[in-house]
Amino acid sequence: MLGGGVGCSRLAVALAAEIGPGRLTLIINTADDMWRYGLRICPDLDTNLYGLAGLRDEARGWGLADDTFLTIDQLRRLGHDTWFHLGDRDLATHILRTELLKGGLALSEATSELARRFGIETRLLPMTDSEVGTLLTMSDSTHNFQEWFVRLGAPGPVRQVVYDGLDHAVAAPGVLDAIADADLVVVGPSNPVSSIEPILALPGVRDRVMSRRSSVVAVTPVVGSVEITEQGEAHRARARRELMGAWGLTDSPSNVAALYTDLAATFVLDAADASVASVIEANGQSVVLADTIVANPGRGRRLAQTVLACTAGQHQRTAG
Repeated sequence: MLGGGVGCSRLAVALAAEIGPGRLTLIINTADDMWRYGLRICPDLDTNLYGLAGLRDEARGWGLADDTFLTIDQLRRLGHDTWFHLGDRDLATHILRTELLKGGLALSEATSELARRFGIETRLLPMTDSEVGTLLTMSDSTHNFQEWFVRLGAPGPVRQVVYDGLDHAVAAPGVLDAIADADLVVVGPSNPVSSIEPILALPGVRDRVMSRRSSVVAVTPVVGSVEITEQGEAHRARARRELMGAWGLTDSPSNVAALYTDLAATFVLDAADASVASVIEANGQSVVLADTIVANPGRGRRLAQTVLACTAGQHQRTAG
């Protein structure tokens, strides 16, 4: 599965439980990574790391459960700008990662070592070992992704999205082979602009996924017919809407499906949005209906089962 943060992580946990963690490989976006407090922070990698380890804060969708924030509180007392919150136990992950990187390991090697220490059997691959960043330009300023998303609250309108450093980056070891060798390739329910496109834009990745199109399933990150009330989900939806707008698109499941037309033969659409299935099918994709809102493990398992059952042209318009 290719993906990014919270949505990808929730589905990844369900897939690992359904097929066995050792049969799953995750290729994770690193274009929203950054240096902060002298440490290398990899939000999407860590959200998946903690989820697979059973340690993620389920209420927030990210970070470690039952973490404390004494270090951040003390930094604030000392007058430091603490807009990017990191828990005390979360900091240990970033300290160890930074130590491993400064000791000469590539990010993929450091990630493998962290996964081992967390007792994770799933193969967790950063999309690249190179440092890549997402820069968002508004009318009068440019910010990296985390500044825009966390510090500023994902304001708009976003005029331009630039993946800084991507032109010099290559896919991490194992990424292209994992796509080629997989029984099923899943484009996870992640933000198409900030999480999926950076992975696809790496040399060889888009072509490799396209070559597997009949075995590729894309899962919608958008449920257009359900009102979002949870604060974190609403924030992520607002960010996705602004970033899709920068591409000249509205934030709709049919537009997400259109972005993946050449990549995925099958699109998993939320059953609440069944009215747009015919629009997606008109572009040559099979549509599978499911409950895509993973609010608890039971719903996650049902979605995972639906995804695993997907093959091109089968289960069209079937509720999951």
